[in-house]
Amino acid sequence: MQLKSDFLIIYVFGLATMGLVMGITCVVIPRLWFFLERAYRVFMEYTPIIYQSEDRLSPVSKSRLSLVARKTLVLDMDNTMITSWFIKSGKKPENKPRIAHDFKFYLGAYGATIYVYKRPYLDHFLDRVSKWYDLTVFTSGAEIYASPILDFLDRGRGILKSRLYRQHCIEQFGMWSKSVLQACPDLSNVVLLDNSSKECSSNAGNAILIRSYEVGSRDQALINLLPFLDALRFLKDVRPMLERCTRFKSFAQ
Repeated sequence: MQLKSDFLIIYVFGLATMGLVMGITCVVIPRLWFFLERAYRVFMEYTPIIYQSEDRLSPVSKSRLSLVARKTLVLDMDNTMITSWFIKSGKKPENKPRIAHDFKFYLGAYGATIYVYKRPYLDHFLDRVSKWYDLTVFTSGAEIYASPILDFLDRGRGILKSRLYRQHCIEQFGMWSKSVLQACPDLSNVVLLDNSSKECSSNAGNAILIRSYEVGSRDQALINLLPFLDALRFLKDVRPMLERCTRFKSFAQ
């Protein structure tokens, strides 16, 4: 009698264990399969974008380039090249990105630690355009905030030495705005890259609007711009081309 009772307990326990295993399997395996499927799709659909690492110009292209002036590319900083996150001392961070930051520093004037996230392909982008253009960074941010970030982005290469900050902005219709004339007095040879449509409208004919960078996104905006910027440097005057491509209206209008 005792043997039958023990057998019954083992039988019930075995059924319960089997049911538990099957239940876990039914829950876990579909999720695992879904995860593996997504990982496979990302891997298969991912194509690393690269642009030529050096100029390979034909004799005709070299001759054409020698006939035009070297141009100035004015780069906005926040949300164009980087995104930053301010965390006040003693306060719990809210909605801080979970991905690793590229650079951080403490800004005593603001009593905050600044976390900096570079836009994807930024280093390669700066390497290429610095060979084609004279670079100027024009940010509406304060110099004490922007200067350490630009030093980090420059990495001792000396390509971001020309810098304009908030104090170099001008008042226009009750708002502070940038003017590419601050970087280059010849409007035929200067291009602004900015995520602000207001700033692009203030510099109609000399601006390229780039979408704002969101931390963690698979952003390819900078690398996608390289062929266009490469071609733009061969023009005698950039304004006719930029007016056709961007179609910004003057901010005054």
